[in-house]
Amino acid sequence: MLNIPNLITLTRVFLIPGFIMASLYHKFGLAFIIFTTAALSDALDGFLARKLKQTTKIGVIMDPLADKALIDSAFFILSYIEKVIPPWLTTIVISRDVLLLFGGWLLATFNKIEKVKPNILGKLTALSQFLTLFFTLFHLNFNKIPYSFLQYTYLTTAALTIASAISYSLRGIRELNGE
Repeated sequence: MLNIPNLITLTRVFLIPGFIMASLYHKFGLAFIIFTTAALSDALDGFLARKLKQTTKIGVIMDPLADKALIDSAFFILSYIEKVIPPWLTTIVISRDVLLLFGGWLLATFNKIEKVKPNILGKLTALSQFLTLFFTLFHLNFNKIPYSFLQYTYLTTAALTIASAISYSLRGIRELNGE
């Protein structure tokens, strides 16, 4: 149960408060390092779980929850407190995550949760959200990213987030209907 991939995921969970505190105290260099470390740990824990054949039920649940906690807190802080990311994008990202959590709860209630796996659109959405936050934090630290690039990133992330919300919703409905 407490294997290397799960320890990496747990470490990411413990990095989230550090990221939040660094951001709230305007220590964006530290926030950038913590966020980047947490984002890279997301790729590492999944890779190791598959490579070492150490996939666990707790890891399957804890990993996406850790991702959502990191992504949602970062979007919230960078949108509503720092006012860098547009609030409409943060609303889309958090709304999708609430929808997915509700859908996951609903599928679990009907014992269908193990049938739903992340799809390529969901993985692209997560990557886009991580990159959006990475570029925004990079911009806060170094002011080297053009505003037009950030705008493009925000629009791309919004489109992918909406598309994946629709995709997962339709997939969840099919699972509930027994298709």
